[in-house]
Amino acid sequence: MVGRSSRSKSTLLSHRPKSITTAKRPRSLKPQKARKLIRRYHVLQKQRATLLRKITKAQSESLELDSTELAKYLKREYPQHAKSYSTHKEIAQKSGNLTTLVNIESSDIHKICTQLGDIDGEIESLGGIEAYQVASTQGQDSLRGGDSSKKLVEWLKANYSPIISGANTLNALEIGCLSANNAISTSKIFSEVIKIDLNTQNQSKILQQDFMLRPLPRNDSERFNLISCSLVINFVPSPSQRGDMLRRITRFLKPPSNGSMSTVFMVLPLPCVTNSRYFDHSSMDEIMNSLGFTKTCYYEAKKIAYWLYDWNGNVNHDFTFQKKEKHTGPKRNNFCITLDRHTRLQ
Repeated sequence: MVGRSSRSKSTLLSHRPKSITTAKRPRSLKPQKARKLIRRYHVLQKQRATLLRKITKAQSESLELDSTELAKYLKREYPQHAKSYSTHKEIAQKSGNLTTLVNIESSDIHKICTQLGDIDGEIESLGGIEAYQVASTQGQDSLRGGDSSKKLVEWLKANYSPIISGANTLNALEIGCLSANNAISTSKIFSEVIKIDLNTQNQSKILQQDFMLRPLPRNDSERFNLISCSLVINFVPSPSQRGDMLRRITRFLKPPSNGSMSTVFMVLPLPCVTNSRYFDHSSMDEIMNSLGFTKTCYYEAKKIAYWLYDWNGNVNHDFTFQKKEKHTGPKRNNFCITLDRHTRLQ
């Protein structure tokens, strides 16, 4: 990941003043700039998570440290390298560029700390999590044509008409919800839609919660007829954690029954299944089938893939899917989902 000119970076958030100390988060972004910010933020966060796992002693802790907490952690655990982190963060924050090429394979603690400083500095120069949320929310704004749940509602009306036209007792869980007014929320198909997101901008309507930390249902009244997981799995840092999340989703679905639904709506960037070294459509089908899912609908847009799965309740806990190269080529990405036989369901 090479540095770019500060001029090109500064135009990314046209509403943000150059001053670091008085930086304001953008209220709106043009669609192209929003997409660019989202892509860059995802890249930086994935690299950050990989580097953090190399230096933090508890993996669960490594995924939760923001820049302030990380600075304290380094000062406590690696005091000889904490200054390098702070220096590189300040430089990258002011310039809007990484000072070095990120090497996520490095095991040198000093180099890892400087690279984390570079990454956190660039994230701040982009506007931080607040700017990312603005861009993401606009991406789901129905007025901009970015609401992925439109496809979900279309499929439900076409394939589940007898169920959704009956007694309105269906409920849904939307993981990674960015807009409280998207199609799934306004369709009137569901009597209740629980919306959660890691960093919500609308706490009155969207619960700030990590799905992996959400308490397991105690009974079927706390389970859901439908779970929406749109552009979430690809943001989970590691292949094994993605598999853990898919397994955990099955714990939140209502048992299949006639006259009702037990369904998952999944959305991923298209390159995850069309341009990965380790993963493709058959991989997705194999994993989902092992978890008891049958593909009901699939749609492929220019950059996004959509799936609708029905759940039969039969999870094969002995099934494993490991990361193995399936396709060669220098321009392919490394996206993958893995499943372990002894994955602990939480």
